[in-house]
Parts: sequence; C-alpha cells; structure tokens
Amino acid sequence: MSTETKQQRRIRRARRRERRRVHANPHIHRFLRFVVRQVLGAAFSIETVGRETVNRASGPFIILANHSAVIDPMVLGIYVNKPIHFVVSDSQFRSRLLGWVLRLVGSIPKTKAMSDLDTIKKIVAVKSAGGVIGLFPEGQSSWDGKNLPIMRATDKLLKSLKVPVYTARIEGAYLAWPRWARRFRRGPIRITYSRLFSPADLKELTVAQVGERLEEALAVDIWAFQRDRRFRYRGSRHAEYLERVLFVCPACHGLDTLVSEGRRLSCRSCNHSVLFNERGFFEAPRGSLHFTTVSDWNRWQLDWFAAYLSRNGTSVSGDGPLLKEAGMVVREGYKTQPLRTLGRATIYLYTKRLEFVLENGSTMTFPLKSLEGINVQNNEHLEFYHAFSLYRLSPESPRGNSLKWDYAVRRLQNQQF
Repeated sequence: MSTETKQQRRIRRARRRERRRVHANPHIHRFLRFVVRQVLGAAFSIETVGRETVNRASGPFIILANHSAVIDPMVLGIYVNKPIHFVVSDSQFRSRLLGWVLRLVGSIPKTKAMSDLDTIKKIVAVKSAGGVIGLFPEGQSSWDGKNLPIMRATDKLLKSLKVPVYTARIEGAYLAWPRWARRFRRGPIRITYSRLFSPADLKELTVAQVGERLEEALAVDIWAFQRDRRFRYRGSRHAEYLERVLFVCPACHGLDTLVSEGRRLSCRSCNHSVLFNERGFFEAPRGSLHFTTVSDWNRWQLDWFAAYLSRNGTSVSGDGPLLKEAGMVVREGYKTQPLRTLGRATIYLYTKRLEFVLENGSTMTFPLKSLEGINVQNNEHLEFYHAFSLYRLSPESPRGNSLKWDYAVRRLQNQQF
C-alpha cells in the first residue's frame, strides 16, 4: 500500500470521527439552562426530588426518563448541572435554526422507529468524552398519558455501555402540555431522580432483567396520580386539538367526525359532546359519559378501529380502500436533510399497499411490507421510509389525525408478516 493511500485513509477516518463528534458548548449550556429555567418556572410549578443524586455523579453516565410531553427534555435538563446530550428525532434537525441550536447543545440525531448505527456511534463518542447521555426509551411521547413500551434495544445498549444509569420519573407534564395540544396549561410537574444501575449491576443482570427494572422505574400512571391529587391545570382551551388523538365517536362510531372548540369536544354526526376540564378529565354536559380519560377513550377506539380494519379488509368488494384522505401534502427527503415538496395528493390505504394520487395525475404505490420507520412527527405529520427515501404526509388541516394512519399501517403490516 502506498504512503499516499495510507494518508488518504487516515484523513477519511479522521473526518468520520469528526462527523461523529458531539460537543455541547458549556457556556451556551449554562446560559440556556438559566433562561429556560426562568421561563418554565414562571409557567409551571416544578418540584424535584433527588436531583442531588445526579448532580453528585462524575464521569460518563446515562439518564433515562418517561416521555409524556414535548417539554420533557427541557424540564429534565434544567436541574442537571452537566450538559445532557439528548437523543433527538432527526426531523428536528431539518430546520436550519433549530438544527443549529440542537448541535450547539450537543444533541444526537436519531431516525424514529428504526435502528440507527450512526446514533450508536455518537452515543459511544459522548461516553468516551465523559459526557452525559439523555434517552427517552419509549422512543416518542405519549398520546394519551399512558406509558409506551420500552424499545427493546435500550436494555442491550445499557448493558454494552457499562456506565451508571440514572432515571427521572416525570409526573404532571402530560396534563401541563399534552402531545396533541398547541397550548400549555399552568400546573404542577414533579421530577424524581434516582440511580437505577451501577456498572456492576449491569454486568450481573441479564438483558431481560435490565428491561424489567427499567420499565418498573419509569412507570407512571398519570390518571391515578391525578385522581389522588386533583391538581388544576389552568388554561382557556383545554380540549382544542384533541381530534389529533381521538378519531372515533363513542356514541355513533363515526370516523373522523370529532371537532374541538374551547373546552368542548363534539361529534359533527350525532352531536354527542363532552367537556375537558382543568383536572384533565372528561365531563358530560348532557347525556351519557362513555369515558373519563383520554387513555380510556383511546384504548376503546384502537380496539374498535382494529375490528373495523379487519371487517372492512375482508368484506370490501374488489380492491376498495380502507382509508382515504384528500389534500395531504407529500414531501420527500432523507434523515436530517431538508424536505422537497412533491405536491398535494389523495392518499389511499389498501390491505397491502399505500397509494398517493398527486394533483398532476401521477400515482405513487408503496407495498406495506416495504415501509419502514413509520411514525407521527410533530403531532400531525406521518412519516415513513421506502427504498432509502423518507416520505412525509401532512394533513390539510393542523387538526388532522395522522395517528389512525400510523396505527392502520402497523396493524396491516403485522398481519402480513
């Protein structure tokens, strides 16, 4: 091998290491922590328990938390002295301004719902530099306040990194700013910090035991918490945008017939309505009350929707669509790269494929079994990968429900494999 070739390889390796380098500017971190702490402290009543346990820690470590609201990273990070390198959805890096800020504070991009080797390499780089890694092992924030399943790769990652593991249980953030809402509500949030594993613990425990203890440590029942304490979360439009998560009327079983205004959620088809109060529970202004929490309603609607998909998937004549939605904006991209708009389209979901019929008359067809990483970004955008390209579908209305598309595709995919 020539000297020139060896030198070129060394340069390429150095460039790869630099791309994996994650650095949080300590001065920027202190400034932002101060500013964000003042803002969040004015908006919410935040109580912390055990934060000195984390702040006494030295060297590299991992901090894990349940994920119930968009403000979780900020609420968690402002009480930890060292900069936390949070693993963040790569969609947030597509904005030049936000991407610049996230890189400035040392955030690590991760493609949702897919394995990402580059993310692992960056996490290892942070560990090697003695930094703090922040993870939300559920992979996304909760739609209805209930814990989501822990991503199974998390327990293996903890075992392989062999560093101390701390947890932060966040309670009340879902009621203060639900994932589906555009406005926050003033009320209490409690964060409980604790040490979960030492390196010696991780060495002795099996992967399954690590996962079990992690699930137990991060389990939060916000509805039991709220029934016991009855905290008030003050605001003016508590129900608005609930149709982003709730898409089936419990009275008439109408699909996409719900509309929110102020504190009221109503059905356009049968006029059934409920009020969403300051404590996060439903009330009935008239008639019967089917559910008292978003979680109960969501659990019922997903069971109903699964039966709907099964029933219509076997009974449609010919090859009719199970779902259809017009006016969706289709964009294409890849990971952190800016998205390119392809145009508006009508979207059709069939039992084995997804189709876009664009306004220019062209049709794009995607076999369901070939779709990867399907998820809902920023509350309303459906994203998935096909043949190394990212596609984003955005409803015409910001109140549009992409969750049902996400659930339907996953359900149909599971039936095919």
